[in-house]
Amino acid sequence: MLNAYRLAMGVGELSQDTILDTSGQAHALYLNTNFANGSITAVTHNEVSTNADYYAATPLSRAQKAGAPATEWISENAAVGLSQASSSAYASDCMGQFLNTVYHLQDATEVQETIGIGFQQNTTQGTYSCVLDFGQTTGVSGTPVANGYLTSAGQQMATTAIAHSPLANETGVARLMTAESPNPAPDLASPGRPIMIRVTAANAGDVLTVTSFTLTSSGGTVVPARIIVPSAALTGSTSSATADVNNAMAVGVAFLLPQAALAANTTYTVAFSGQRDGTPISTTWTFTTGS
Repeated sequence: MLNAYRLAMGVGELSQDTILDTSGQAHALYLNTNFANGSITAVTHNEVSTNADYYAATPLSRAQKAGAPATEWISENAAVGLSQASSSAYASDCMGQFLNTVYHLQDATEVQETIGIGFQQNTTQGTYSCVLDFGQTTGVSGTPVANGYLTSAGQQMATTAIAHSPLANETGVARLMTAESPNPAPDLASPGRPIMIRVTAANAGDVLTVTSFTLTSSGGTVVPARIIVPSAALTGSTSSATADVNNAMAVGVAFLLPQAALAANTTYTVAFSGQRDGTPISTTWTFTTGS
């Protein structure tokens, strides 16, 4: 499901890595067990050695314990949810928790090359956990961090490419942002589904600035929304843009965050214009929300 989405976006598919399957499954088990026994109350990428089903402390150390090379960069997305009716429903629910966000959407569609998947159910409690461990080896340098990737390495789009989410003509799009930590907009009670623009930013100094970023309903109403950019992209962007409050956005990414839930079963038009390293770019597309 994620590969199909990434392919449609134009950011490249991921190859399955059985080593990362091992590390991802270990962390899925840790999350499931320790939510059930009350040792943890929020999704975390770090494990505590005194907790049940401890494997290793960080995404990097878990991957290396499972057999990943010391030079490989490792990043991770993780989520928990309620039991679903089928395997496809589990996949959809897990992916939705990543795609309907800001930071997790950014990370699930980044320049990684490989993936390992962990999944664990707790039928007694009616919950599940899912973990995606991503790997990056091509063009990497330096010492890998505990949980991260190099924007200069891995799969790179063409410098003229523009990727976005939701996809063009996508249907059944979520109406609301899924809560995530850190929170990209702590002052908004129930923001709508985030809209992302992505360009390649492999070189130092690459930047995506925003001239205009709007969302309009089929009835012609412009949706109140917040333009969020990395702090490095504020200069050169429209004065209505705001800096990412958590300093967690990549320089080749910009988000439009509706201030409230989108309407059900409604077609919206997204219009973006800006500059990549001073070169004007623009794109327009539509998507339709679910019920």
